[in-house]
Amino acid sequence: MFLPILLTTASLLSVTAAHKGGHKRRSILSSPQALNKTLTNTIPNAPGGPTLYYNGTGPVPSYNETSPIPAPLPMLSKQEIEDNIFNEIQGIATANGLTTNCAKCIAGTEVMHLAAIMQPVDTIVNLLIRACETFPEVFDSIYAETCYEEYSGIGGTGPYLAQLFAKMSIATDDMQGYCFYVWDTCSLPATIPIDESAYFKPKPANKTTAPPPSDKTIDVLHLSDWHLDSRYDIGSEANCSQYLCCRPYSANTVLDTTSDNPSIPASRFGYFYCDSPPDLALSAFSTMDQFINRSSVAFTIFTGDIVSHDNDDQISRDYVEYEETVTYQTFKAQMKDSPIYATLGNHDSLPEALSSPNSINNSTGQSNMFSWNYNLLSSLWLNNGWIDTKAAQYASNHYGAYATVTPQGLKIISINTDFWYTDNIFNFFNMTNPDTSGVLTFLANELQKSEDIDQRVWIIGHVLPGYDGSNALPNPTALFYSIVARFSPATIAGIFFGHTHEDQLMIYYDYLPNSTISSKTSSILRNTTLVDYNNPLQVAYIGPSITPLTGNNAGWVHLEVDASTFSVVNSQTYFANMSNANSWTTPIWELEYDTRQIYDTNTTWPTNAPLDGAFWHGVTENMLANNTLVEVYNFLETKSSAKTKSCTSFLVVVVSAGASIWEPIVQPPFMQDHVLTWVHAEAETSLMSLIGLARQTYWAKGLDKNKKGYALRLIDAIYGVYGVYGVVMRL
Repeated sequence: MFLPILLTTASLLSVTAAHKGGHKRRSILSSPQALNKTLTNTIPNAPGGPTLYYNGTGPVPSYNETSPIPAPLPMLSKQEIEDNIFNEIQGIATANGLTTNCAKCIAGTEVMHLAAIMQPVDTIVNLLIRACETFPEVFDSIYAETCYEEYSGIGGTGPYLAQLFAKMSIATDDMQGYCFYVWDTCSLPATIPIDESAYFKPKPANKTTAPPPSDKTIDVLHLSDWHLDSRYDIGSEANCSQYLCCRPYSANTVLDTTSDNPSIPASRFGYFYCDSPPDLALSAFSTMDQFINRSSVAFTIFTGDIVSHDNDDQISRDYVEYEETVTYQTFKAQMKDSPIYATLGNHDSLPEALSSPNSINNSTGQSNMFSWNYNLLSSLWLNNGWIDTKAAQYASNHYGAYATVTPQGLKIISINTDFWYTDNIFNFFNMTNPDTSGVLTFLANELQKSEDIDQRVWIIGHVLPGYDGSNALPNPTALFYSIVARFSPATIAGIFFGHTHEDQLMIYYDYLPNSTISSKTSSILRNTTLVDYNNPLQVAYIGPSITPLTGNNAGWVHLEVDASTFSVVNSQTYFANMSNANSWTTPIWELEYDTRQIYDTNTTWPTNAPLDGAFWHGVTENMLANNTLVEVYNFLETKSSAKTKSCTSFLVVVVSAGASIWEPIVQPPFMQDHVLTWVHAEAETSLMSLIGLARQTYWAKGLDKNKKGYALRLIDAIYGVYGVYGVVMRL
């Protein structure tokens, strides 16, 4: 019944009709009154009713009349704003709608981001303190005794976190990365392909091999991780169950001992779980002449970490400046006119590990918040005659990074590796940019300058790169790997790091042919995880530490370096055996091993050939066939420490498909109830599961928060660097 009516109505009102393939407008059927505009717009109503109008005439309100708005809510006080924000964070933590911890972490971080861009710093600090006092996970993560001391007191990390939250963006994986690295609630963001054309030119055909060796060598020293403890307390508890041992407050809660009745009294010459006392630190230099002629040393490289491992609420800018100043004055006094080329370690800052890119201040004209440190370090290096004014000026403005040329003609490029270190919170913004600071661009540019004039280069840094997510961010690591592959082996003669406190190395390989990714532009995109493990390009040496912490002996390295190519042709490691520290009248140092005598026992490697990537690749091949060699490497890694664990009893880390290298974790006494089960890992996913397992150990019930310094080192111990074949890395 309705359909015919609709059809009839439609036919009456139709304004177009098909007509010979076209359309023609029809006239509309209407009465004379229906469209008569001359009729009045005023329509009378019944008696007593209002007059009605057309066209908005008369008293009809016009189109642009505004309406009253609701009365505003009362202005919230500063405290009420803080309370509302914190209530929102608490609500996110318990919300049923957010089904994963990752989603909750990202949502909570986004709330902190919005708060940080709209509220003063003290509000953000208060929120951090309240979160710490409310959520056990936050409290267990701090390095101070109280939440207040961590975020607002001597530790004072709150204002730095406020700056981080203000700069973060969910669009660049910042929240996901932060929640992965800090809270272990999200998955690791994917590594980006590297646009190599944005950083360097393609490798020339004539730059694919290293220059031929000469028959002359120079003597070079590699020192690392000095960690001078100017607060070391002789006779205190050295076998403590809290971080840091050998201090007046040190105690062992398991054995119920204190520094008044220590289970192991701290020798003035050091112990396995303590940083370097002055006697031990100075003895590294004073005993050198037993083994080498210090006056013949061409130069020394120092790969960072001066300051002791104090908790956040025990350290200050004054203490950092004191340690840095007396250390470099000591180095100068001990090595006299032989230059020392240094790099900045993660402990050479305040707060520890923090460095921020200059861009964080945008165009405000403010100086970098850590410029006080860069200015001090660069002035110390300049005044000691180790670098010139130009290099010092660059270092003061660019995070302590610099390039200089030794009297022998070798260029040394020092970079601040805090910009890929996962403990540097300022790496958690703009995370899809692999070079927020510009340090790696600086490195590539300096290498290009050297390649153009056939100049050989050493790169020195502190924190070693790696893809496993335990120490270095993947994207800067990927860019660094590309830079190393591009300029090796013709230009880069050596790479040197520290940080792990152990005697180790890394091997860099070339890429597979299918590692380039097609692009709509002229860019060359590189998948840096596609590595040819049969084509070694470069090696990076990781220097042993002077400090015995944690569970190591003290050590340093003498390098025999080709005088022409500046490649390492041999090395000797010297150590002080901390097992004997309480019987010494003065520290005793010994030759631990000669590299060629240990790893080239049949003298198959030419005597003047460098110990390059090819040499060490061969060593790893021998390791696969000879477990005894693995045990040797493992023991020498800790500088022959009595605390070295058996390779096969703890943890297996396979750093590439098919490799079987065993790696132990040295544990302090209190960690014995939190032992990791050894695991066989064969791929990146397995490496990540190892890190997760270590983090579970970190959060284990009964693990006192004061012990977290060692527990974090346990986490860092799993250091299967993706792209390293057969050589195990750990902290």
